Amino acid sequence: MGSILGSRRARLVLLLLVSTVAISTLAFRAAGSSVSYYITPVEFMSNARFHDARVRVAGRVVEGSIQEQAGRPVAFTIEGDQKDRVQVDYPKGVVPNLFGPWALVIVEGKGRAGNLVQADSIIIKHENEFFEGAPPEGSISSHFVKPDDTSSPTPAVPPGTPAR
Repeated sequence: MGSILGSRRARLVLLLLVSTVAISTLAFRAAGSSVSYYITPVEFMSNARFHDARVRVAGRVVEGSIQEQAGRPVAFTIEGDQKDRVQVDYPKGVVPNLFGPWALVIVEGKGRAGNLVQADSIIIKHENEFFEGAPPEGSISSHFVKPDDTSSPTPAVPPGTPAR
């Protein structure tokens, strides 16, 4: 009887081990296909292999660069930390509510020569820094915040946002 229990226990342990490996492999493959990274404009511009390839490029929407057609943005420019700029064509697709000048976006689409991305989606990337009033000098956000004409700067508030 002891050999039967040992055999059952060994089979159970083996079954659990095989199941754990199979589940882990499936989870790893599923996570690997859904994880997507983005590149900066300077990385896009400096590597020709991104031309004619699917890319995700992150940057700030440059003020005054948004071109509209029938009230909808169809082209704009994004800028990276090193003042490097990439032109984005976005003829169709959903435009996020928070899209506008200075918005930090990730554009996804086909890379083209001449610093161009033909995008089919735009994602607003939320900041990882929060501050009241103007950001401190030297902050990663200090050179991206919309300049204010008043003497006491406050962060830009999207239209329709209730006042605090």
